[in-house]
Amino acid sequence: MTATPPPAAPGPRVAGAVIAAAVLAPLGALLCSLINFVLALRSVDLLPLRALFGTPVAWPFPIRPLMLAASLVALLVLAAVCALVVLAVARAARPRRGFAAVLFGTWFAVIIGGWLAGLASSPMVMIAFRYPEQLVPQQILQRVGVGGGWGLYWGWLTGLVCAVIFTAANRAGRGVGTPPVPNP
Repeated sequence: MTATPPPAAPGPRVAGAVIAAAVLAPLGALLCSLINFVLALRSVDLLPLRALFGTPVAWPFPIRPLMLAASLVALLVLAAVCALVVLAVARAARPRRGFAAVLFGTWFAVIIGGWLAGLASSPMVMIAFRYPEQLVPQQILQRVGVGGGWGLYWGWLTGLVCAVIFTAANRAGRGVGTPPVPNP
C-alpha cells in the first residue's frame, strides 16, 4: 500500500485582481488621453499638466482609421501585459500577506504595459502623421517614454485597487491557505 501525498494547499484567489488590472489600466489610459485632448482643445499648454496626463493611447478624434487602430492596439497591449504580469505576481504572492507584492507588482505591470503600448502603437501613429524618416526613432522613444511615465504617475492607483481586491478575496476564514489534513 502506497501512501498518497497530502493535498496541496490551495493557491491565492487571483481572478479579481487580474480582471481589475486588465480593465482599470486601459480605462485610466483612455481617461487621461481624453483629459489631455480636452486640455489641448482649450489651449492649455502648461507643460506639467500635459505631461501628467500624457499616455501611450492617443485620443482618436477626429476619427481616422489608422489612429483608431493605433489606440485600440495600445489599449489591448496595455490590458494584456497588465493581466499577465498581475497574474504571475498574484499567484506567487502569499494569500494573506500579499498586499505589497500585488500593489508594487501591478504598478510595475502598468509601467511595462505603458512602455509596450507606446512601442506597439508607434508605427501606426508615425504613418498617420507622416513623420519624416529622420524623426521616427526619436518619436518612437518619446512615445515609449510617455507610456512608461504615465504608468509611473498613475499605475499606483491600479495597483492599490488590485491589492485591495486581492486582500479581500484572500482574507482569513475563506479556506485559503489552510494547512492540509495529515493522513494517518
